[in-house]
Amino acid sequence: MEGKVVTFLLIILFIPLASASSSNSHILIYEVSPYPYPGTHMEYICIYNPSEYSVKLDDYYISDLEGILNLTGYILPHSKLYIAENSTAFFKFMGFYPDFSYSQIMEGRFALANGGDEVILFEKGEEIDAVIYGNSNYNGSGWIGEALKISQGHILRRESLEDTNTPRDWSNYHTIAQSDFQPKWFQGNIEIFPYPDEWREVIRFLSTAKNYLFIESYTIDSPNFEEVLLSKLREGIRVSILLEGNPVGGISPYEKSIIHKLWIHGAEIAFMINSPENGIYDRYRFIHSKFIIKDDDEVLISTENFGHSSLTSCGNRGYGIIVRNESFAKYMKDIYLDDRKSIMDIREYLGEFSNISIKTPKRVELRRKVFESINITTRFLPIVAPDFAPEYFKKFIEEQRTLDIEALYIDDEIWKEIRNKTRRVLIEYGEIEGNGRRFDGINHYIKHLHAKLIIGDSGVLVGSMNLGISSMENNREISLWIEDEKAIDYFEKIFEYDWTNEYEPVGVVELQINGKRISLDLSKTIGEITKYYVYLDGKLIYEGRDSKITLYSEPGKHSLRIVVVDKWGNEDIVKVKVEIKDEKTVDLRIPIIFLLLAIFLYKVWKDHG
Repeated sequence: MEGKVVTFLLIILFIPLASASSSNSHILIYEVSPYPYPGTHMEYICIYNPSEYSVKLDDYYISDLEGILNLTGYILPHSKLYIAENSTAFFKFMGFYPDFSYSQIMEGRFALANGGDEVILFEKGEEIDAVIYGNSNYNGSGWIGEALKISQGHILRRESLEDTNTPRDWSNYHTIAQSDFQPKWFQGNIEIFPYPDEWREVIRFLSTAKNYLFIESYTIDSPNFEEVLLSKLREGIRVSILLEGNPVGGISPYEKSIIHKLWIHGAEIAFMINSPENGIYDRYRFIHSKFIIKDDDEVLISTENFGHSSLTSCGNRGYGIIVRNESFAKYMKDIYLDDRKSIMDIREYLGEFSNISIKTPKRVELRRKVFESINITTRFLPIVAPDFAPEYFKKFIEEQRTLDIEALYIDDEIWKEIRNKTRRVLIEYGEIEGNGRRFDGINHYIKHLHAKLIIGDSGVLVGSMNLGISSMENNREISLWIEDEKAIDYFEKIFEYDWTNEYEPVGVVELQINGKRISLDLSKTIGEITKYYVYLDGKLIYEGRDSKITLYSEPGKHSLRIVVVDKWGNEDIVKVKVEIKDEKTVDLRIPIIFLLLAIFLYKVWKDHG
């Protein structure tokens, strides 16, 4: 009996292995590039093995119902296999060679039509997966629903491994060569800080680097940022930087000057460029992410570029997150190295910006330090655009019952989605204050709001990603979904501060009295002041834009009332009491007469002595 039990257990143990080796139906079509950029020959197909075992491919082939691609060899567990029209073109775009080119495994004529076609995966002659797009007239059993829409340069990418043979398994917004990072939750220590209050946290973060700094940003034009990077380069620290090559308005002279100085001192600097006229098509509309990886164990994620508009005490309202977690640092390093890899849209900087004439940016004092950073240990998810950002943005919104939003703008489609959610909350929970507020700075007198922040009741979404479909589907962006009550409370406290118009002007007066002259210096007043009014004893004696004013007054005690008005019509009033002392004046003619008389008498005495 005991032997029979053992035999039965062994049979049960080996059933999965036998089943695995005989059933290869898990292989799926993962990506299709049917309509590449003109002249690039970037048509390709990718298949994926989601199982835990290698699969022999000799019984598989791909067909467009005109020709056949006969597969061979093996596909490893959780691996992709690429079949490309042209290996050289594929390498130029992707940075690696495909597993097969069409010519190696093609039978008949296989070529995907731009307007519409079929990509069908067969095993032993049986149709096991299909992708139907465009104007295809496919009417087989392998696809249910309308054909997928496609446009030039875009690929079809599988979103779900639970194959339903319907359009909902697929996305069509990715362009050729975009990365495919998967969502992953992390647990670790994070420091949260606000700009401009704690902007020096960025400098402190950089200054402790021991081995390397990898920096990815839309722009960099801060002299403070430049100074600390130069010091790290002199210490022998590796500095590698990837920037957007076509920012709106172009690369500023100040950024060009900083780039050149850093390059002279050994920094590795590259741009992601777009030049269709030269056959160069960038993977992302903009490199809009703002992050720094330091020494394999720390990452700084920012809403702000590392520029003069943020790294100063009078800069933008934004936020930074410093994550201390080696696994997350590796995850972000993989993203950086993928973005930075030497393919056609990456141009290394080689000294083109020498002899740039620059003018130091003008700074306007808008606010004073109010908030400090906090440190917490929490769970968080990097939301990577365009890889999976649209899906996970929607997931975040769906999990929240309240939404406080701090962002300069939200596009119509995204705002529509959020508005509907908020409306549902108000219906379910009644007219409860705080269930849905949007702060854009415009009606609250903040000129330089640059945050991209959503505060929910169970999490916070913050990072480089603007709240728009285009940002989520086209740009390289990194934001963080943070699940922590302390983080929610921290961001809410700052949100409330911003919401209650704390940035109205603050009059600052330096006063000097010299005799009857009163000198007023209002240049340190906080805010964008458009006019000053000065009243002496209730009478208006000055009205204008000059911040340095000179008055004259008779001796006695007087009251000054100074009104400062900003560009939005907000006022602040400063009242000052002054006293002009009645200093007795001496008629200089009298001592002069006495002196002349004394000299005359002395001369008479001497002459008649």
